[in-house]
Amino acid sequence: MSTRSLLLSKLAGAATALWTVGAGVRAWLYEKRILKQKRLRAKVISIGNITWGGTGKTPFTIWLARRMQEAGLRVSILTRGYGRTSSERVKILPAGTTPPQARNDGDEVQLYLRHLRNVPIGISASRYEAGRRVEEEGELGAHLLDDGFQHLGLARDVDLVLIDASNPWGGRRGSAKLLRESVNALRRANAILLMRCELAEKSGRSRGLEELQAALREASPAVPQFLVRTRLGHFADREEEFTYAVSYMRHHRTVAFCGLGNPDNFFNMLELEGIRPLVRKVFCDHHRYSIEDVKLIEKLAQENRADCLLTTEKDLVNLPSNADFSVPLDWAVTDLVVQEEERLLEWIRQKLDFAADGQASVNSRRHGKYEQEAASR
Repeated sequence: MSTRSLLLSKLAGAATALWTVGAGVRAWLYEKRILKQKRLRAKVISIGNITWGGTGKTPFTIWLARRMQEAGLRVSILTRGYGRTSSERVKILPAGTTPPQARNDGDEVQLYLRHLRNVPIGISASRYEAGRRVEEEGELGAHLLDDGFQHLGLARDVDLVLIDASNPWGGRRGSAKLLRESVNALRRANAILLMRCELAEKSGRSRGLEELQAALREASPAVPQFLVRTRLGHFADREEEFTYAVSYMRHHRTVAFCGLGNPDNFFNMLELEGIRPLVRKVFCDHHRYSIEDVKLIEKLAQENRADCLLTTEKDLVNLPSNADFSVPLDWAVTDLVVQEEERLLEWIRQKLDFAADGQASVNSRRHGKYEQEAASR
C-alpha cells in the first residue's frame, strides 16, 4: 500500500470511529428520552443500515411497498431525496406522479416512481413534516421510512436493518470498516435482512454466511434474521422496448459502468452470471452524469471495440436525457428473492398489529391465506 493510500485509510478509520461514537451518544439520548421523538398517525416502518454505502435499501423498499399494496394497504414513502436539486423544504409528490415530473428530486425518487403506482412520496430532511403533509392527503396504512435507522427524531414501529452479506461492515480498498454506527446498534433493530446472499455464497463461501449469521446473533441475540438474494432476470434497452436474456450477454464484448455505494456488487453479479466486461468503470455513488462523462464512456467503448454498454437502473436515471452512444446501452433488470417471504410478511403484520387495527393483512392476497380473515372483519 502506498504512503498516500495508507494515510487515507487511517483518516477514514479515524473519521468512522468519531462518527460512530457520536452516533452512539445520540442514540443513547433518544433511548433515555432526553431527546424526544415525534410520532405520525400511521404506522412507520424504517428501512436502514449501519454502513456507509449501498446495501439495497431502495430495491427492498420497492419490494415491501409492492407487497403491502397487494395486501390492500395504502402506503407512502418518506425520503430525504438525496441529490435532489429541487428547493422546497418539504415536497410532496402525490400518488400518480410520473418520473418526468420529478426530474429534480434525486435518483431514488425516480426509481420509486418507475416501479410503484399510487404511492405518495414525502421528501424532506424532516421526515416527520413530510409524513404529516402526506397524511393530510388521506388515510394511510403505513409509511416506509427510507434510510431511517439513524433518523431517530421520527418514532417508528418496525426497524428493519439491511446488511450486505458479501461486505457486512462496508469495507473498501484500504479500509476494513466504514460504519455509521457500531455493531452494537443492531440491538435497536427489530429484524436484520442479509442482502446479496448469492454473492456471499459464491465459490463455496456459504460457511462465511453462516459465520456472519452467528456473529450477528451474538451481537443482537433477540433479533430475527432473513436472507435476501438479488436475481439478475434480464437486460433491457433504455426505452425498455427490447429485452435480452442473460445468456445473450455472455457472448458480447461489453463495457460496464456504475455509480453505486458498493460498485463491486454490480460487477460481481455480472461475473456470477458468466458476463465478464472488458472494462469496469466506477463513478461515485448517486453520480449525475455529464456530457463529458458520456464522452468518456463512449471513448472506452470505442477503444475496447465493445459492442454493448452495461449499467444499472440507478445509473440509467442519472444519465442526461441527450446521452448518445454509438453502441447499445442496456441495464440490468433485477428482482429480490426473499427467503421465507411469507414468514417475514407475517412477522411484519403481527409486529404492526394490523389485525387489531382492522387493517388488511400485510401478507399478499395472491396466496389467499388471509382472504377469509379479511372478509370476516
